[in-house]
Amino acid sequence: MVVSKIAYAMLMAVALTACSDVGDSVTKPAQNERNNRVALDNITVEGHASRHLSTSAAENSTMLRRVVDAGTIVRMAELDSVTLDTTGVVFYSRCDGATGEFAFNHVSLRGPYVKIELAPYVESDSWQWDGSWSFDMYDHEKDRFVATYGVIVDLRKSRTVDINAMTFLETFRLHRLVRMDYSLAEAKERADKEIMNAVGLYDESFDFDKQEFAHNRGHLIVNNLLEDLILEWSVNASPLQVAHAFGNTGSLSKKKLIRDFFIERLKEWKGQKTDGDSAIVFINGFIEALQGK
Repeated sequence: MVVSKIAYAMLMAVALTACSDVGDSVTKPAQNERNNRVALDNITVEGHASRHLSTSAAENSTMLRRVVDAGTIVRMAELDSVTLDTTGVVFYSRCDGATGEFAFNHVSLRGPYVKIELAPYVESDSWQWDGSWSFDMYDHEKDRFVATYGVIVDLRKSRTVDINAMTFLETFRLHRLVRMDYSLAEAKERADKEIMNAVGLYDESFDFDKQEFAHNRGHLIVNNLLEDLILEWSVNASPLQVAHAFGNTGSLSKKKLIRDFFIERLKEWKGQKTDGDSAIVFINGFIEALQGK
């Protein structure tokens, strides 16, 4: 049975989201984005989605590309070019269970920016989608919180996307930076660098919003580690707390509760690896990034 978030999570969310960078100030959106309201007609957007649903993150395979459950609903919402708020233009699709792939065929949009998101559940006898879209719920059957993943895309640049843990965090940072008067292009350049630094992939390009990222073994490992960390966190509190913390600060190390939890889990998983396991170097890099080294 699925119920709304409990009081503990609400209090924790307030504590974690109340703080932001000391120097950050919220200003009016970047007005130059008004010029990007370019209509797109009869286009097709395709993608792949992953989300780790195992009850034991310690049993994960860091070399395996994951997929979502068959039939998971995917929503593509048109975004305002200035604010990144939804405009009310929305399309729906479903993921293939064998590949995690989805497609929106022959759609028309009034602007190039969209947010593509996964529903937190697959429709079943115990959960029927009623048209609402809740991202922060406690699942008593799985004994954890659930949240959706998403990605923000400029469809002029790419119409083939990936949704995963890394893009989940980036969407929150993009929203925050746009509120600080960054254009989306400027916000993405900064957020890309911040999230790569946050997981220890310094001086590497962010490619997690593209399906091809899975061909980079190190990037696949790091994304899977992040998925596992979010899954472990969700046993006691909402994953949105992690997303808001990164969104507000551009870091996973500035909130002590999150930083310490992630470091503890990563060290635990490192201890379970055999010598020579290719994941160890990426676990070490992730830990060092969290420690600010």
